[in-house]
Order: sequence, then structure tokens, then C-alpha cells
Amino acid sequence: MIKKYGRSSVYKKTTGFSLIELVITIVVLGIALSALSSSLFTSVGRNADPLWQSKASQLSQAYLDEILSMRYDESSPLGGGSIGVCNTPGSETGEASRSLYDDVDDYDGLAETADFLDTITPSSYSGYTVSIEVTCVAQGNPTLTDSKLIALTIISPTSQRLIFSVLRADL
Repeated sequence: MIKKYGRSSVYKKTTGFSLIELVITIVVLGIALSALSSSLFTSVGRNADPLWQSKASQLSQAYLDEILSMRYDESSPLGGGSIGVCNTPGSETGEASRSLYDDVDDYDGLAETADFLDTITPSSYSGYTVSIEVTCVAQGNPTLTDSKLIALTIISPTSQRLIFSVLRADL
């Protein structure tokens, strides 16, 4: 811009952004915002995971409490006491449902949608599946099998697989 003051011309520089500076700024901001938004959307998509995991933990505790309240084996005395052997034959004849199970190994091979034993109580665990495996393990001596390993697998509605396990000793 040229301003004339009297007889001579004086050049005065004006301030502002050039078109190239504006384009570079827009490109840099676009890259930064796309990186920020992609990380934000990833975390938003997974923010319900702690809720699913918490509910799975509560569900596993309910199932394990139920299983651990049962006798070690069918031949275990009602008042407790060691029987010296570990068998996992599964449920006995006539024990077709969880309400009829009376010892730990009856739960071996159980696979079902999550539900309370009391079917009258509404369940808030729709979409969860539970599977249980009971195996004999030795505590320190491989020739003995004096404990049962109960492995409970819970699959959440988001297909997360959580495995909980506990040992039940022959006492």
C-alpha cells in the first residue's frame, strides 16, 4: 500500500495473514483435531468395559459362593471330613438342574446363560453366559489329587471372556 505524504511516496507495510499461512494453519489444525477425535472416540467406545467387568465379577462371586457351599464330593460326610480321593464324574443321575446339585463336581460342564438359582428374582445379567469346569489338582505332590480346581468362565455381552478360578480342598 502506498500512501502519499506530500511530494514523496512512502511505503508502509500492513499486517495480517497471507493465504499460504492460512492454508498451513488449517492443515495443521485438521491433523491435530483428527488425532484428538480418534483417540476420544476410541475411549468413549470402551468406557462401558469397567461396568461389564464389574457385573461379571459380581456374577462370578454369586456362582462361586453357590458352588463352594456344596460338599466336596458325593461321598463326603455331611459334617465334613476328608475322603482321600478326587473324582469329577459330573452330575449324578437325577441331578438335571442346578437346584438339584449337591456337590462341587456336579457343576463340571455346566454351560448356561447367567441366571440366579432363584428364578423368581429378576436377573440383571442378560447377555452373560457362564461355563464351569471342575478338575482334580494336587497341592505340592503330583501323585496325590486332593483338591478340585473350579474354573468359571464368563462371557459378557460385549464378548469379553473373563476367567475366575478357585480351589476346593478335600477337608
